[in-house]
Amino acid sequence: MAVSIRTQVISLLLASALGLGLGLCYDLLRPVRHRSGDLVLDLLFCIFAASSAFLFAMQSADGTLGTGELLLALLGLLIYFQFFSPLFLPVFGKVDRIIGGFWINTQKHLKKVSHTAKKLFQKTEE
Repeated sequence: MAVSIRTQVISLLLASALGLGLGLCYDLLRPVRHRSGDLVLDLLFCIFAASSAFLFAMQSADGTLGTGELLLALLGLLIYFQFFSPLFLPVFGKVDRIIGGFWINTQKHLKKVSHTAKKLFQKTEE
């Protein structure tokens, strides 16, 4: 049973969308990875990318990921890095700084509240 041209085109478009999506996920994790310097997020991204490719291959009729799909996923990833990453990465960096600043201010506020609560609710000796 042959696969129709329409199914092949849809599969190739989905493969390129997979590459674009992986590039977007990579850029979303990039500010956090640079701040922490930890390799765990790199490992998590690799696992996510491999499992995405595996799940994409399993959705096909014969359960194999063809060379065309792999090349288009790579092409989608490279297109994202070349054209979209310079646009989105500064935005993700600003959002990361805003969230980081909010987190630091929240921790400072909680520390003050906890210190005040300790002063107010000290054990009294009778």
